[in-house]
Amino acid sequence: MARDVAAERFGFLAGRVRGRRNAVKDFTHAAPEFVFWIFPEGALFDAKDAHRKNVPRGYEYILDDEPDYGGFLRGRLARSVDGFQLVVVYCRSEALIAAGRPLSQLLTGLRQLPVPLDQDALVISDNGDLYGTVEDLMVRETGV
Repeated sequence: MARDVAAERFGFLAGRVRGRRNAVKDFTHAAPEFVFWIFPEGALFDAKDAHRKNVPRGYEYILDDEPDYGGFLRGRLARSVDGFQLVVVYCRSEALIAAGRPLSQLLTGLRQLPVPLDQDALVISDNGDLYGTVEDLMVRETGV
């Protein structure tokens, strides 16, 4: 998805926005639909309302390994007042741009969500890197 189209849905994703990272945080923390950790093998973990307070038991060390989190993926799902969904994944910028383990891990975890996930939900990093829609990521993973 092009940045201008993404910005139509979420203004803080426009080209030269100052404070984008804070705007992403404010949006996703206001009323998240789901807060999650995804284990390296793809199992989804419900982080309730906060990643720091709800780390998978025995894996507390992952908080000290930012942005890699010991191989876990950390994220939030939120919806705009216009009904558009946004999936924010805290990861390295290059993590989800190509098929590979992190992309498969994310999609495996998202398939387990206990809340509806729109195929046109936009997936971004916490820095505002655009990865495309969930559907785009599925195509990227399979190469079809």
